Amino acid sequence: MVTHDPYAASFCKRVVFIKDGEIGFEIIREGERKAFFDTILESLAFIGGGEDDL
Repeated sequence: MVTHDPYAASFCKRVVFIKDGEIGFEIIREGERKAFFDTILESLAFIGGGEDDL
């Protein structure tokens, strides 16, 4: 699935962040969906992006 929606992405087991056509990094879900959603949001804040960068 490809999405710009962190909530939708939180249902996946793995999220790959792509910026300017290159893979930046990935995170893997290891626990509850809510915690993974928070990790996705923290990752977006870290790379300085919003929902459009996912």
